[in-house]
Order: sequence, then structure tokens, then C-alpha cells
Amino acid sequence: MVRVTEIRLIDRLLLLGPPGVGKTEIVRRLAEREAERLEKKFVDLSGEIGDEVVEEVRKKPDDYYIFLRIVAPTIFPEEVGFPIRKGGLIDIVPPKKLYLLTLPVYGVLFIDEITNVQLDSQVSMFFSLVQEKEIGWGIRLSPNLKILLAGNTPEWSEIVRALPKPLRARMTIVNVEPPTVDEWAAYMERTYGDRWERLTYAYLKLNPDDFLRPPADDWENYPCPRNWTELALLLRELLGSGEEFVEALVKGRLGSEVGARFAAFLRERLSSEELEEMGGKPEIFFAQRLSRKILALYFLSQRPVEELATKYDALLRTLAEKERELFVLFLRLMKKEKRIEYSKRRGELIAAVAAYLSDVLV
Repeated sequence: MVRVTEIRLIDRLLLLGPPGVGKTEIVRRLAEREAERLEKKFVDLSGEIGDEVVEEVRKKPDDYYIFLRIVAPTIFPEEVGFPIRKGGLIDIVPPKKLYLLTLPVYGVLFIDEITNVQLDSQVSMFFSLVQEKEIGWGIRLSPNLKILLAGNTPEWSEIVRALPKPLRARMTIVNVEPPTVDEWAAYMERTYGDRWERLTYAYLKLNPDDFLRPPADDWENYPCPRNWTELALLLRELLGSGEEFVEALVKGRLGSEVGARFAAFLRERLSSEELEEMGGKPEIFFAQRLSRKILALYFLSQRPVEELATKYDALLRTLAEKERELFVLFLRLMKKEKRIEYSKRRGELIAAVAAYLSDVLV
């Protein structure tokens, strides 16, 4: 197995893994990077596109890099070509999104949920698409187009279907696992800025095994990177709401077992007096159990920079010296603007851990 963040864009690559670990997100990001490297304009066809986009790409296809994600079970053979009359004859033409992929463009066609396709006619269609890059009647996709696919294995989906052996033989099949918790936090920072609740990250640093777990039964949700992302965004808006509602929300996203543990973590508190005592006497902080240390770091990350540089300076200096990983966690838990401001005040401490922070110091 490889982490989903370690994959590369390889033609006819099938990614197998749990749902919600970021397969789609990673493939799109890699496509954007390749477009940048090739100095081409990136166009995502996954949403609605206007006729002006079609015309621009048609005129100068070599200037463009096309990305298209399709959900395999929703695409049927009769939808990939339409008959039109030309003179006294009938010709078959593809819909405009597929038409753009037949031009000499570079790009990625990402076929998602391929293992959930149920009809034999659909399987045959995708077999031709993957093996020959052909969509019927001699209509071929650009040779510069990479086809990547994604699917689930039986332990993660009740409706999966094994792909035919000849189709599997045409692909490179890679089993993927989730990103690390730190990679997920860096993604949240890049994508959402300060619009997510960092207590989720603090909890996951304490309980990394709860990042991804299979559902306990057929009626419960389960923790996975996608659900942690959605929960972190919801909590940013709703954490001050009633405790019972927040707990129901948490369990609804994470399932009862992990949800109960995270809800208990949310209920834990440190008083201002306890925090100040740790600031004045760092040995009190180091005597705490790990969960209390991480909670203290979260609440510290919420304090004004002026207090961090004065009242809590002794604790943070000791932390940077003795427990570098926890000091890095403290910095990651801060909002970006505050982190930058603190970095200016205590540059010598940041320099000591800069190698661990390259993804959040920009």
C-alpha cells in the first residue's frame, strides 16, 4: 500500500482504497501541477461548460490541459455518442465534453467509482475506453490524455464488482491508504484557511487510529478524511451550539464509538488559571498526561501573540527545546496570521523547527 499523497499521474492507473481518503482531490491537484509544468491552461470540465470554452479549446487545443471526472455508474453507452444526419447519411458525434478530449489536448480523464459499475454494457464501454482510448465508431481520445480510475474494495463497499481480467491486465493497480494526519491538516490550511476547527487536528494527533475506521454496522457513519473535513468545517460554525446537538452532529459524522470519544474530548476544558500556572512553571505542563498537554497547546494557540511572547514564553521555549514535536503541533494549531506574527516575534524558535513547517509557513 502507498499513501494517496504519494501517487503520481500514470496512464491507466487504478487506485483502490476506502472511500473518502482523497483520491479525487489528489488526482485533480496532480493534474493542475502537470498543467503548470507544461505551461498550459488548466480547464476542469467536471461542471457546466459554455460554448465559448468549447470554441476556445477547439481553436488552440495545444494551449490547454483538460481535466474531466466522471462517475462511472452514471455513464451509459447510449450517452457517449449521438446520431446526427449529414446529408443523406447518419454520423455519430460525442457530447461536447468528450469531444474536447478527442482534440490533441493534454489532460486527465478520471473515472471514479469504476468498481461500482453493475451493467455488462457499461463494463464493455469502459473496457474499450481504457484499453483503446476509444468511445465507439472509431472516435478516439487524445493520445496525450492520461486515464486514471478509482474504486473501492469489498470491505469498503457492499456493491462493488470485480473488474474483468482483461481490463485489469491493461491497468496498473495500486492500493492506497489515507494521507497522514499532518498532510490532512496542511490540506485543510491550504484549502480552507481559518474556516475549520483545529480541535479536530488536536484530537487526531492524539488518536491517529481514529482517522479512518470501517463502519461498526450498516447503519452508522464512519471516520474517514472526508468526514473529518466536513466535521471540521461544521464545528467552526456550530461549536458554540448546544452540547447535545454538537454531540449528535459528531456521532452522525464519525459513528457512535469514535464520535463518543471525540465528543468527550470537546467537553474537556482547561481554566485560564491552569494555563497561566503552566506558563509560569513549565514543569507543571510536562507533568500532564498527553491528552491534557495537547488540549493545553490548543488553548495556548488561541491566546494573543503578546501573551505568548511574554506570559507563556518560558513554557514555549522549553517546549521548543525539549519536545519539538509538540511545539510544531502548537504552531500548526495557530491561525495563519497569528502564526506569521508569532514567527516575527520569536524567529529563533521557528528556525529550530522550520524543516517541519515548510507546508504551513508560506
